[in-house]
Amino acid sequence: MLLLHKRISLILILLVLLPGSLLFADGDTLSINIVIHDVVAVDEVFVPQEFALHPPYPNPFNPDVNLVVDIPHSALTRISIFNMRGQEIAVLENTELSPGRYTYQWQGSSQPSGIYFVRIQAGRFEKSEKISLLK
Repeated sequence: MLLLHKRISLILILLVLLPGSLLFADGDTLSINIVIHDVVAVDEVFVPQEFALHPPYPNPFNPDVNLVVDIPHSALTRISIFNMRGQEIAVLENTELSPGRYTYQWQGSSQPSGIYFVRIQAGRFEKSEKISLLK
């Protein structure tokens, strides 16, 4: 593959740098056939090995906090924000998610300063993280 790449580069350099009258006589034609034998691999999508709710950042935050969640296999997923009274004040996700890493952002600008909890429920997996809103 490297040899083919060098040949193509040399032909392209000659075509660009040298005037056509030096390379071809009147009536000459140029035909280039490129055959690629190697398949270029596409980057694989990250598929996590286990469910995870990564530590929220920044924490403490004002007014936005970022949340990263790993889903290793399709699962009905609910991501919620709760206040100190245990009231659900926001639902960021409530659907079936395919495997992958997901990033969410919660804007706490309409809420008072204080302690909140992020909770994920995905299949049998449940986890909560404490977040602090400082204004």
